[in-house]
Amino acid sequence: MQQRVALEHPYDGSRAVGVWTLDAGALCASATNRRAWGDGLHHVLDARTGEPVREYAATWAVASDAMTADAVATALFFDGGPRFAERSEASWVRMRTDGSVEWSPHCEAELFV
Repeated sequence: MQQRVALEHPYDGSRAVGVWTLDAGALCASATNRRAWGDGLHHVLDARTGEPVREYAATWAVASDAMTADAVATALFFDGGPRFAERSEASWVRMRTDGSVEWSPHCEAELFV
């Protein structure tokens, strides 16, 4: 059975960046508006600096299982994320803090960009 899942806009929860239709696998997401503790403070930290990541606002990943999709969604906040996603055979979408959207080759999400 297919499921259509909206990709919540990280700056406006009443909007979607797109819709991903799934009939198998797992979709995981991460965003800086979730688990946030103040202006610019959130749960995705750069281990090199101890500071919150500032370049990306939200990520979404589809993989064969939830553990892989979750790992890819987190990795996409960093420069090596797309390479990790490719090695993990995952598709992805990510939104920069300036609102621009990037996606993987062969991404099947319907994006509103």
